[in-house]
Amino acid sequence: MRNFLLLACLMTAVFASGAVRGDVNDDQEVNIADVNAVIEIIFLNLPDMAADVNSDGEINIADVNAIIDIILGDGEEEITPKEIALDYSDLEEPAETIPEDEMASDYGDYVENTAWSTSVHINFDGDTAIVTGGSTSIFVNVSGAHVKVTSATKRVRFIVSGSTSNGSLKIYSERKYQLQLNGVDITNPHGAAINNQCGKSLYLVVNEGTVNTLRDGDTYEMIEGEDQKATVFSEGQILVSGKGQLNIYSTGKSCMTSDDYIFVRPGTRLYCNSTSGHGIKAKDFVYIKGGVINMEIAADGAKGINCDSLVYITGGRTTIINSGTTELSLDSLANVVSTGAAGVKTDWNMTMTGGTLNIKCTGDDAKGLNVTEPLLFSGGELNVVLTGKNATMDPKGVKCDTDCTIRGGSFYSCALQGRAMDVNGTLTVVPGYTVLNDKNYHLFEVKY
Repeated sequence: MRNFLLLACLMTAVFASGAVRGDVNDDQEVNIADVNAVIEIIFLNLPDMAADVNSDGEINIADVNAIIDIILGDGEEEITPKEIALDYSDLEEPAETIPEDEMASDYGDYVENTAWSTSVHINFDGDTAIVTGGSTSIFVNVSGAHVKVTSATKRVRFIVSGSTSNGSLKIYSERKYQLQLNGVDITNPHGAAINNQCGKSLYLVVNEGTVNTLRDGDTYEMIEGEDQKATVFSEGQILVSGKGQLNIYSTGKSCMTSDDYIFVRPGTRLYCNSTSGHGIKAKDFVYIKGGVINMEIAADGAKGINCDSLVYITGGRTTIINSGTTELSLDSLANVVSTGAAGVKTDWNMTMTGGTLNIKCTGDDAKGLNVTEPLLFSGGELNVVLTGKNATMDPKGVKCDTDCTIRGGSFYSCALQGRAMDVNGTLTVVPGYTVLNDKNYHLFEVKY
């Protein structure tokens, strides 16, 4: 194994500069000038590791020959990427630890830590809905199969079942509440299927043994002063648990959006299909503790997971297939703005300590994992495959605008027509890995 410090220097020089393999003088071209640059470096015995073109830890005539091979077109190595496909198979997960200390920061994220004292049953039946239970401070309005609830009651559990092709559930609440999906199928042709206008926690419980399907429509009827950004939308947190199946389809906006944060617990089985927006979108953070998540995203410029802040993955198996390409739009000054598709996009940092994250992007210009602030990968399995070409911007398997640290697990990134890794800060690979591949910057792999 090559000397780690030498490798770290090479990685930093290559990926921070944004150069291509063989571009020793960093002029964005590989030609005879780079051959002369390597010869000069060898002759003067300079410590410029950008000249180690064949990545063997030494600078010598072999690097000159490597550049000549690239110029002649013999330097490309055929890559067969990993197969990535939606995976609905059962996942064995460790027993979940539920915090019992009321002072714990995440105590309130668990539905089990609240004693739910009031139940409301909502049953959708075609073009109508039947609502039973409740209290004197819970007011229900039913128009066709569109149900609007206004509640000031504490510890309410709404249990939803039945089917409608033209209905919805909107809840205004002064308190956090639990929403149990108990075999429900809701399509709202003109907006969100589930619309939580409460800024408090929404405990979304998918009952074991049930299959639940939620769909929006192509167009949304908006109400002044209210957001409605997804098939499942919430002003507050969305805390997903339960061992049933939840299928979410979006043809108008995104699948699931919170103006706060989204927390997915072990046992969850979630499928998101969007032809119009993101799969999961949150402002504060997205925390995937476990579960089986499958996403198919086909909208231009859309992301599987999109977060304005932190993405944190500690368990489960998440698979994202994104076929979207670049979205072109005009800003207020009529300038063309390009928005690329991605598997995961976070405007702050990302931490992964366990679980599996599989990303496949087939559209042009896509990014697999796009992180603005530092990426810390210390466990689990990451697999990223990009097959699209450069149409308006470079495809990049893993893109970090600052630093990236890898110190455990299995890390795989392949961009057949782009760069596997693009780190604008420092790329640190902690010693102890067993495999590292870097073939013309299209493949990057580390295993511990």
